[in-house]
Amino acid sequence: MFRDRRVNNPFGPPCRWLWAGPHSARGLGCHDDMLVSLGSGLPLDWTTSMCDHLLTLSQVYAYIMYAFRMKYRGVHTIADAAAILGGPIAREVAGFLFLLTWVLATGSGFLGLAQGLKILAGGRACTVVWTMVAAICTALAASIRTLGKLAILTWIGFASIFTAVFIVVVGVTQVDRPAAAPKDGSYSLNVVAVGAPGFVAGLTAAINLFAGYGSTPTFIPVIAEMKVPQRFPRALFTSQGALMACYLSFGTVVYIYCGQYVASPALASAGGTIEKIAYGVSIPGFIMTSTLWTHLAAKFLLVRILRNSEHLQKNSVKHWVTWLCSTLSITILSFVIAEAIPFFSYLIGLIGSLCCAPTCLIVPALMGLHMERGNHAANWKKMAICGLHCFTIALGAFITVAGTYTVVQSIINAYKSGQVGGAFTCS
Repeated sequence: MFRDRRVNNPFGPPCRWLWAGPHSARGLGCHDDMLVSLGSGLPLDWTTSMCDHLLTLSQVYAYIMYAFRMKYRGVHTIADAAAILGGPIAREVAGFLFLLTWVLATGSGFLGLAQGLKILAGGRACTVVWTMVAAICTALAASIRTLGKLAILTWIGFASIFTAVFIVVVGVTQVDRPAAAPKDGSYSLNVVAVGAPGFVAGLTAAINLFAGYGSTPTFIPVIAEMKVPQRFPRALFTSQGALMACYLSFGTVVYIYCGQYVASPALASAGGTIEKIAYGVSIPGFIMTSTLWTHLAAKFLLVRILRNSEHLQKNSVKHWVTWLCSTLSITILSFVIAEAIPFFSYLIGLIGSLCCAPTCLIVPALMGLHMERGNHAANWKKMAICGLHCFTIALGAFITVAGTYTVVQSIINAYKSGQVGGAFTCS
């Protein structure tokens, strides 16, 4: 789709679906989740209404970022755009959020890969060991500087993830009961059309789904590398439409057949042989996902450290030491985060609240206001557009603060309830 870009990560959203999609439906309810995935704007309750607005706005502001990039051709990243809006300090803040996004995302990739390796090994080793194995594999692969020449592997990774998800979707319809359901006796899936979650659970579910659409800031470097950037809107609407269709169909089927017993990650929902097959097929995808995310973060660090230095482009010892140290640092930090927050959905929630809300809503809304500078009150349309931008900034700030609070509170509650023994422990 983005044929001009050498390195693409087409399977980031499907990977996040594995954590967030069906698990969020458990909190929202089937009907609410369908409307949320479609971004329908038809509120059945406060949670659904917020989800609808978040997903719709994220797609609207993806186009705003395109318009901003076309107006300011020197913009290549979200940090460059922030520099135009707020100077050097804004550039550093946006750069930190960009880095944090990929560190958290890499941590989620480690969790998925470790879970898959553990399932395939029959649970014969501690989860921490498998997470470390995932980190080592990722660090070795991400250290390759010429990752752009391995674009074909990203599509192999996408194919493996998509196939694994499809296996689970079909598999849950063929088993007698979900893997997490009681082994004997009667049970209830408790499938509901409209869920009634509390504030913490509801907002966490909404943010998890929002995070699935949170890759829009990465579109800016894609636009910058396209030979014909005017084709970007067509690619944007096509990809987002396909993403909605996958979220809607896959998430709904898994939730209907698993109900309250939806697993997180979703690959474990069917259990048994189907679970092992799905994880086995998904391993290449998890490896490539973690590799690309680590590579992006390490490359950002490299450029930041060696900026305005001859060693940035020179194949020198200093360049290589900086590059390898950057890769290793990102890997270690992601490993620590993955073990400190060993909850798939909550780690995705942190990405949605801490990273996606500022970069997908606040910064793009500021871009819109900047482009309308001096014309805010020209006519009622301009005033309405500027009003939308101001509303989006306020909403993004609320999601950042309240969303982070709810996710952190959910993590605390999960530890208290014994869902996991503790950080860096076997489970």
